[in-house]
Amino acid sequence: MSGEISALISAFCYALSNLLLRKGQRDTLPADNGLFPILFVSGTVLSFNLVMDLIDDPAPLVVGQHWGKNVLFCILAGVVATLFGRLALYAAIARIGATRGITVIAMAPVVTLVIAVGLLGERIHYTDVIGIGLLSVGIVLLVVEATNRQSRTARTWWRSGLVIAILAPVFQGIGYSFRKVGVTLPIDPIFASTLDTLAALFTYFAVLRSRGRLRQYFRFYVRNVNLYLVTSGFVTAAAVFFFFDAVSAAPVSTVSVIIGSQPVILAILSGIFLRKAEQLTWMTVASAAVVSAGVSFIGWH
Repeated sequence: MSGEISALISAFCYALSNLLLRKGQRDTLPADNGLFPILFVSGTVLSFNLVMDLIDDPAPLVVGQHWGKNVLFCILAGVVATLFGRLALYAAIARIGATRGITVIAMAPVVTLVIAVGLLGERIHYTDVIGIGLLSVGIVLLVVEATNRQSRTARTWWRSGLVIAILAPVFQGIGYSFRKVGVTLPIDPIFASTLDTLAALFTYFAVLRSRGRLRQYFRFYVRNVNLYLVTSGFVTAAAVFFFFDAVSAAPVSTVSVIIGSQPVILAILSGIFLRKAEQLTWMTVASAAVVSAGVSFIGWH
């Protein structure tokens, strides 16, 4: 399977998982916006598949003399993108909705591009400038929509979600770059994705334990089993796996651009399945379309 196809499957899985997350948030109002069960389920699913993969083929998971760097960057990617990126994204989705939250994090390819230019010496193309401009227009449309809302409380709540959402592409853009470094040597994608997700899960457990909330969250989710969040965990596991499969065969800038197409996928899915939960105004749809066009320009060279 080509890297571009794997990236497209990953983008669809990410969009679907966030749609399920939004539905789960509306049903049970989870304390941490649903991050705990999604990380737990996705980590469990990937670990199980890794064990099955090892039983079927006990070949080395990483090939190369300096494999420690690959493992380290897969772990760092999990902490930065999978944990911190989702903490910001899920909080934003809870406040401003799935489509608007995903539209903002479509800026992640810009962060990846900045890292490629600043640290890897890659040259910026004029289509990248056009793409960044279109992404900025899309974000401005969301800000204008928030400003036009009548309720002061709604505007404050919406803007706070927008500010949180802006953190998500920063974390995810950096994490995407780490994922690419993690696959510089031949590495099994299921092993890389399991390292990524388990690093996020155990770091989150450590943070919750230090704050005295681990047992509280565990009891809450056991007593309030939410099938939408559980299903989102399964789909998220697939999304992470296919992302690593994609960057193993294609440049991370290309993969991150394809992942950035989520706004259009999610807008379509939300319009079909979340008509009551997602208030899709014409400005939201226009913003998603402009952002997707910007993502296309960034990848067009």
